Amino acid sequence: MTDKPSEAVKREKADEIDAALRNEYAPTNPTGPTADTYRIANYTAGLVGASQECKILKPHWDSGLKWPDPNNRQPGDWRWDGGVSGGIPWDGTFHRDLSRYATSGDLFWSSYLKPGTGPGMKNGYWINFGSGWSHLHNDNPAEILTGASQKLFFDTAAGDWKLIIEATMFVTHAVVEVWTGTKQGGNDPTGTYSRVSGLDPVAALTIEAQ
Repeated sequence: MTDKPSEAVKREKADEIDAALRNEYAPTNPTGPTADTYRIANYTAGLVGASQECKILKPHWDSGLKWPDPNNRQPGDWRWDGGVSGGIPWDGTFHRDLSRYATSGDLFWSSYLKPGTGPGMKNGYWINFGSGWSHLHNDNPAEILTGASQKLFFDTAAGDWKLIIEATMFVTHAVVEVWTGTKQGGNDPTGTYSRVSGLDPVAALTIEAQ
């Protein structure tokens, strides 16, 4: 009579099979080569976030905002044309800077990592676009994922490329999803991203190397 396998042996065999399946079907990371800067193709000011669907990003008379002191302008001062006085118009670019932000590796780019940017007014950490604006949380690149940001990256969990554009709400500073799109396949982020969610109804955006 043949002895039945022990529970320990069966668990070990099951673990081996699970590991083999994970290895077989796990998504592989893109191999590149990749560039340090990418851009939304044919980007113009207000391309994303300028639609009626994004009107909640604009300041209103009943928003509770106070008139700014013209003698002491601050990055948070609002403007009726959207954005903040301290911000700079976003040019649709995403940058990689591993010295300032290495958390997500070399397959991650953000609008805040533009060369030469730093904390404070008009230095890139306050960005105007469309009917909205965004602010880097605590002016700290290490906190890019904490607040609203524009980011381009490879999502290892989903196995696809992702393009996310977010805005900061007036008064509450809550994060608002303006546009999120994904692209399947490819060894770099260039290509067309199809919209999956967000306030702006633009169906697709194309990323190109800068």
